[in-house]
Amino acid sequence: MHDTTELQEIPAGLAVVGALPPPPPVPAPSAPTPPNQVNQAGAPMLPTVAPPVPRPDTGSANPFASAMEMSWSTTPTSTRQPKKAGGFRRGVTWLLVLAVIGGLGYGAVTYGSDLMELATGDDSIDEAAAPASFPVATAAMPVIRTASFEIERPDGLNGPQRYAVTTDFETGVSRVVIERTDVPDLEVLTLWDQAFIRRADQPTWFQLDRGQFPIDSEFGVGRWIRSLDQLLPPVLRESAVIERATQSTVGDVAAKRLLVTLDPTVITLATATPPPPPANADGSLPPAPEPTVTLPPGVVLQPGTDAEATLTMELWIDDAGIVRKSILPVELGAETITVTSMSPEAWEPIFPTPDNIAPLTATAVFQLGL
Repeated sequence: MHDTTELQEIPAGLAVVGALPPPPPVPAPSAPTPPNQVNQAGAPMLPTVAPPVPRPDTGSANPFASAMEMSWSTTPTSTRQPKKAGGFRRGVTWLLVLAVIGGLGYGAVTYGSDLMELATGDDSIDEAAAPASFPVATAAMPVIRTASFEIERPDGLNGPQRYAVTTDFETGVSRVVIERTDVPDLEVLTLWDQAFIRRADQPTWFQLDRGQFPIDSEFGVGRWIRSLDQLLPPVLRESAVIERATQSTVGDVAAKRLLVTLDPTVITLATATPPPPPANADGSLPPAPEPTVTLPPGVVLQPGTDAEATLTMELWIDDAGIVRKSILPVELGAETITVTSMSPEAWEPIFPTPDNIAPLTATAVFQLGL
């Protein structure tokens, strides 16, 4: 039997004894978990990207930055602007190229002769200037027994020749190295009436008679080591013109470098032999007179030299008045001599032992390249 009594409405604010408690509040829905993030406890979390922070308004503090930002944001994009910039850069590049070419042309006109001298090995433009006068010896003339020097000749049997010589002027013992371009150099040692020759790259020496070596008959101190008075006597220096004077060196020896021009007519007159005097009353002939000026051995004015031309020579002179280096013109032999060392002591080279000496045969001559 069902109770059909109607339920009376419970006034608000009255608690009903034994009634069910109110349901708990529903929590707010949480954000969905990103697919690459792990929600398990203790698992590493991937870093999240911070939301962009708007830049502070610095327009009032930095008007230049604001103007630049406005320029970038308001300047319309144009496809013709790069062409204008490229044309401007090309114009500037061409101006620079023309400036460089013009500078090179000016330098060639202004410094052309000095640059040419430097390119050909003449370093006079890098040397300090010196008084344009012949030096006066400030040191005593040394005693010379042994000397080393280099000889250059433009014309020889097979073209230009170059020798490096060391010799003892008292004993005649010498060593000569003949420089060659296509084959190894030749080395010659002379002792009394014998000579030994070999290729510089070979240990075997070949023995031969000393004979007349191309420069052997000309050995002598006055032939290779000259003083200023020997090479240019005072009579010739009076008419000589110094075109250039600098302070230089030959090896480690200080020297004054002179570029000198001479009149060949003065040399001819000064070195000419006076006519012989008339015979004596008894018919005997007086001794022949000596020339006024005597040039050192190896320096002779070539016949047929044009009297209207000038002769140019270059000299390096040390404090003792010794010509350490000389470059003579063709009219005076065209020889270059460079003195590299001098000593008053005797020279004793190391000669080959008998087991390193072989007879000079036809095969040996072929091997030597003679």
